[in-house]
Amino acid sequence: MKMMIAVSIAILLSAFRLSVTANGPTDGTTFKVIANITVGRGPWGIAYDPSNGYIYVTDYDSNTVSVINGTTVIATIPVGPEPAGVAYNPSNGYIYVADYDSNTVSVIYGTTVIATIGIETWPAWPLGVAYDPSNGYIYVTVYGSNTVSVIDGTTVIATIPVGNGPVGVAYDPSNGYIYVANSGSNTVSVIDGKTNKVIATIPVGTWPSWVAYDPSNGYIYVTNFASNTVSVIDGATNTVIATIPVGPTPYGVAYDPSNGYIYVANSGSHTVSVIDGTTVIATIPVGIHPVEVAYDPSNGYIYVTNYGSGTVSVISTSVSTSSTSISSVTTSTITTTSTVTTTATTSTVTSTVTSLVTTTVTSPVTTTVISTVTSPITTTVTSTTTFTVTTTSPVTVTTTVSTTPSIIQTMIIALIIIIAVLAAALVTVTIRRR
Repeated sequence: MKMMIAVSIAILLSAFRLSVTANGPTDGTTFKVIANITVGRGPWGIAYDPSNGYIYVTDYDSNTVSVINGTTVIATIPVGPEPAGVAYNPSNGYIYVADYDSNTVSVIYGTTVIATIGIETWPAWPLGVAYDPSNGYIYVTVYGSNTVSVIDGTTVIATIPVGNGPVGVAYDPSNGYIYVANSGSNTVSVIDGKTNKVIATIPVGTWPSWVAYDPSNGYIYVTNFASNTVSVIDGATNTVIATIPVGPTPYGVAYDPSNGYIYVANSGSHTVSVIDGTTVIATIPVGIHPVEVAYDPSNGYIYVTNYGSGTVSVISTSVSTSSTSISSVTTSTITTTSTVTTTATTSTVTSTVTSLVTTTVTSPVTTTVISTVTSPITTTVTSTTTFTVTTTSPVTVTTTVSTTPSIIQTMIIALIIIIAVLAAALVTVTIRRR
């Protein structure tokens, strides 16, 4: 799990001792339902509109769309009978709502329905909605006709045959493909957005329902309603690489870019499973029969529609932090080396003074601090370093102190050299006199 940790380290250095203090957090993310918003009857689909910061919730049993700003319903929009899936189109700012029982798609701008698009096939039952930014099209799964309708603006431009009972649909920007969950055939159809043709069919669990893309790993997550699992598809190979057990009857699924987690609505247990990669790390109680999930980047909240309780649960995530003090230090022996070599014509002196001090901290912080102290060795130097690091595992903080000879030491060494040279000269003179 990724966390940004602010750490302050005060370093007091000398040749013989070192004191270090570090503050850092411990691992741990908490999930808390901070609000339950009352909306229309049977809330189902949910989508975020970044142009205004609103959350749009389809009220399946009220034939309306509730518009939420933060934690407050600010508008209720009448649409077609039994609205289900919903998606935002950034190319025109429209919200598209699949009206399941009227074989139409309502198009909303702000809080007003500006168009109603008819689905030509029958029986239709439009259900899931997704946007493809590579071509600007809206893809709508049509449950009753086993097809996907492709909408450009407010016009249906193509109808694509897929598996039986298509429900959820999502776009993968890494390959430009559209993934459709076929609940009746236990497969996922892969559509190439460039040609609007099915290029692959992937077997998954029983009654696949909803689909979400995770850009952090390139995986497609598919909820299997009757298997109580989530199938993980690698978009690079279009193969299932993992199957994750979750709560009973999982339906909606969404990705949270702020922490890289996948959220799955378990309708049968009234919970939300939180997945990190391929592991369930938390289970959050919400309202009755949660259906779909959406992330709001403007406030970092997760919104969950609760069909049975007529509410939307708002989940807040936070990271717990703590401080760690380092009081013990292990200091190595100071090593000093001085060598004088004399011949008849040359003299060489090498002097090295090195002090190494190492301290180990067990906390989720990764860094190495290196400071250099100039002799005399008895001088005490204090320096403070503040830094921010990103880490996922405990590591070692290492401080290294090195010293170099002082001016006095250098003068002494030079004097030794002079004496050595004079001695060599005296020996030479003595030899000559003999």
